[in-house]
Amino acid sequence: FFYKHFYLLYSFTPPTHRKSSRCGDNWVSYSLPWRSHLGSLAAPRKPRLLAPEQTRPRLRSRKKTDGKFNDMVQHYLSEEFFPGMAIVEPIGERKLRIFYGGQSPDAAKRQGETRRVGIPLEITVGSASTVTEVTEVVGKAIKCDPLEELQNPWAIFDHQGRPFPSLDALLNAKIAFFLEIGVWMWPSVRVGFEQTAENVGGKAAIFQTLSLRPQIFRVMSFLSDAETDEVMALGQKAGLTASQGQMQSRDRDAGVAHTSFRTSSQAWLGNGHDPKIRELDTRISQLTRVPPGNNEPVQLLRYDEGQYYHGHMDWTELSFYDDQPDIWKKSHFGYFDRLATVFWYLNDVAEGGETFFPKHGQPICDPESKRGAYQCPGTFDPDMKTCDMAGLKVPPKRGSVVLWYNYLASGRGDRNSLHAGCPVGKNLTKWSANKWVRTKPHGPAAPWIENHPALKRFGWKGSQKNNPAECQIIFENKYTSSVEVLWLPPSKGDPLLLSEVPPGGRSSQNSFKKHKFVLREKGTDRLSNEAVCRGDLVLFVLDEHFRLNEQVGSHEL
Repeated sequence: FFYKHFYLLYSFTPPTHRKSSRCGDNWVSYSLPWRSHLGSLAAPRKPRLLAPEQTRPRLRSRKKTDGKFNDMVQHYLSEEFFPGMAIVEPIGERKLRIFYGGQSPDAAKRQGETRRVGIPLEITVGSASTVTEVTEVVGKAIKCDPLEELQNPWAIFDHQGRPFPSLDALLNAKIAFFLEIGVWMWPSVRVGFEQTAENVGGKAAIFQTLSLRPQIFRVMSFLSDAETDEVMALGQKAGLTASQGQMQSRDRDAGVAHTSFRTSSQAWLGNGHDPKIRELDTRISQLTRVPPGNNEPVQLLRYDEGQYYHGHMDWTELSFYDDQPDIWKKSHFGYFDRLATVFWYLNDVAEGGETFFPKHGQPICDPESKRGAYQCPGTFDPDMKTCDMAGLKVPPKRGSVVLWYNYLASGRGDRNSLHAGCPVGKNLTKWSANKWVRTKPHGPAAPWIENHPALKRFGWKGSQKNNPAECQIIFENKYTSSVEVLWLPPSKGDPLLLSEVPPGGRSSQNSFKKHKFVLREKGTDRLSNEAVCRGDLVLFVLDEHFRLNEQVGSHEL
């Protein structure tokens, strides 16, 4: 199928011997349209909501297939293969047993897929004397591709997402998780699987797996009723504006309007906006086990009757921005992006407003490659303008959050994470919020790297050379309200609005030396002093007196 405007081409192979999954209570629905054992496509069915008695998960202990594997390893082994991760079982005498992809040996044997290493694989750590060295041994044993410039180093964690404090702690553990992407990702294991994240806001949070393809989890009662009311009130006070996104090259060239695919309103709430937002930011980091420096400000969303957001990704597929160098540099050539979306539901909605995953249940095409194939045998492209098709729908449930991973553990974007916001029912309003968690801490854009492997991998078609006249300017907002970044044209024309920066947030602009900027308090005519872009990189901080201060040494950041 070919899509005009913002449509993306996504293809995937349906599962061939899989029944509809059952999980949770009556506000989660699963529906798969594929019936043939040959993998052919049958007519799609409409999503359905399962009755409560059908959806209560029955968690059973996995039968042991090999008495050598300890109980904890057995608990986490999956029928599915997860690219870029491995379950590691220390077995004494400086030996490790590795389950590549987190998959059980029996499942790997039944599926008959050819992988680059066997499951399981036993290795010795040799003379390795640190956790970092053992991590490198594991990565090489499972034949991970060599690290590229700007890529996170590989990492290994315990089952709570904590780095091991010492090599002894690792070698004496019952289980460890290797992640090629270098940051923690909760294992999904199987639909209905439950695991506990300790010390999340002073208590335990229970993750329940809703989907393996893509990896989706639900956490109930993450926010109290009082907190949902407070966040909605903060958004109304901040002022909501029409939601906009990042245009793909072909949509930009065609002049596509944002309202053709997105009709909600939004407000940005940074940590400096209110103590409650800062508290929730910390709680999100405790939930994801990813440092708070990787978090984005909260994007508060309001959907009124009939409003929607058509199918889209939360990560940047660089092949759709093949002539926009600023996006490549900001995304570190694909290595700085939105690892996870933590989606907050702030109120109940009686009809509509679901978060819809049309590619739920689809396998990963070419799972061991860094880019992956767009098509597999038996795939089809979903209609991204409708929710009336097979997939997973998660209706809003006040106080709950849904976490899904936009990336595979291999460091490759997950095309199965395509999702939409379904139209809200008559006379109803949906309040929700996005909290995006990135693969790396926030920082300046990367320089242009002429021979970076991603250029060939994602099909760069533009032309870009490092220009000595270019300058990157960063604004950090330590004022009490949101501000707008304005560029002052050399021609003395009207200032150009570039971006909005919430309290506690940052905005980075690629410009040229000697170009001038000011900040304007949102909703007012108050302007800061001018900032001039000098050197290759410069940082200005807006203080509590609404004055921009250039940071000493920022040219060498």
